[in-house]
Amino acid sequence: MICGKQTIRVGGAALLLLALGATADRAHAQDQAADPAKPAATAPVDARDDASLDAVVRQMRAAREQAKQRLQSREQVFKARLDESKAQLSSAEQALAAAEAEGRRLEGVFDANKTELADKAELLKDKIGALKELFGVFQQNASDLIGAFNGSATSLQYPDRDVWLEGFANRMKNASEVTSADDIKTLWFELLREINARGQIVRLSAPVFTPAGESSRREVVRLGGFSLITAQPSPAYLQWKAGQQRVETMVRQPVGPYGPQIERYLAGDQALSTVSLDPTGGTLIELLAEKPTVEERVDQGGLVGYMIIALGAVAFLLAASKLLDIAVISLRVGLQRRRMDQPKANNALGRLLLVYRDNAHADPETLEMRLHDRVAKETGRIQRFLVFLAIIAAVAPLMGLLGTVVGMINTFQAITLYGTGDPQTMAGGISQALITTVLGLVVAVPAVLLNAVVSARAKRVINRLRQQKALLLGDRLAERTRSSTAATSSPLGAPQTA
Repeated sequence: MICGKQTIRVGGAALLLLALGATADRAHAQDQAADPAKPAATAPVDARDDASLDAVVRQMRAAREQAKQRLQSREQVFKARLDESKAQLSSAEQALAAAEAEGRRLEGVFDANKTELADKAELLKDKIGALKELFGVFQQNASDLIGAFNGSATSLQYPDRDVWLEGFANRMKNASEVTSADDIKTLWFELLREINARGQIVRLSAPVFTPAGESSRREVVRLGGFSLITAQPSPAYLQWKAGQQRVETMVRQPVGPYGPQIERYLAGDQALSTVSLDPTGGTLIELLAEKPTVEERVDQGGLVGYMIIALGAVAFLLAASKLLDIAVISLRVGLQRRRMDQPKANNALGRLLLVYRDNAHADPETLEMRLHDRVAKETGRIQRFLVFLAIIAAVAPLMGLLGTVVGMINTFQAITLYGTGDPQTMAGGISQALITTVLGLVVAVPAVLLNAVVSARAKRVINRLRQQKALLLGDRLAERTRSSTAATSSPLGAPQTA
């Protein structure tokens, strides 16, 4: 029984040793895969082939020795890395200590330099003394000249002057150094050169930009510091843009004789006195260019303005047609008066004479009625459509007043929506109010005059007809009187016979 228990214990120990050996073999296999350079371990003895306990013990000892060697090897690697890290740490600490020492040294140098700089600045201030006020004058003049030079067209010929002036002004402002006589001479030279250039007329070739940014080289004439003109591609004024420091074409040229003046001057036909110069350097030319044309003014009047213009056109055509008609009637009446014995039906006087002839034997009262009826018909024909001319003359200013009211309504609506901060929002309504008023008066005044002229000429012709009617009635009454007198005096005055 005891022998059986011992055998079981020995067998269990052997199985435990076999399991430890298998575990060691797997660890060795992993180490071998991780480090191929390591020597391969001896293959374990298969416990199933050799079941003796001694073989298992020898195998375990061998495995333990190999594991011990691997652990020693790894320990040596770790010690080597630790020594290397300690060496790097020591080197970094030495570098840090050196950098801190250099920083302390530089800090001391900085403090010393700062103190020395303050002493030098104080010494400079003492040395400058009364010149500081002079430097302030230089700095102010240089700052003023920067704006004057940039805004002058002479910068096209002398560019980059503002760079030197800005540096000079900064030096004078900070008083960091005593200016030299050369700087003062340069400032004086630039000022004199600008004065001289503004009195010269210079022709030069320069890039000219469009408002869209496209450029082309053209021949430009600078008329002192007043204007820039060119003949390419057509005579026109140019603008000097101070912000971009370049020459640009104007969006629109001023309306008037300015273009022909430039063309004649550049062609050499006339002197400089014939060219319009802008003393403001371009501001007035821009205002003239922005001046609305007649079409734009009329368009500002809106619908009411176009209605007033239509009334004016109708009034003009009506007056012209009536003047022509009355002139023809007056001419034919004048020709008929030369031939009173040959009445014709193509004129008013001839038709009146024909009525007189057709009623030659009628009594004066009947004849007067017939002649009066004829004169009334001719008067109506002569004065036809004159009432419309008078109506237009009266309606035109009322239409202008209507446009004024409409424009003011639009103005107050703009004020209600946008306030009074921006005058441009109110400009449209105010323009409509003023333009329609002007258009109404422009149409009404000529319409009144034309109505007076046409009415006067019509009345002249009508008065001639009335005068002729009176003459004809007078002749008939005279004939009747003579006939009555002869009939009355003949029985009384006849000689008595036996």
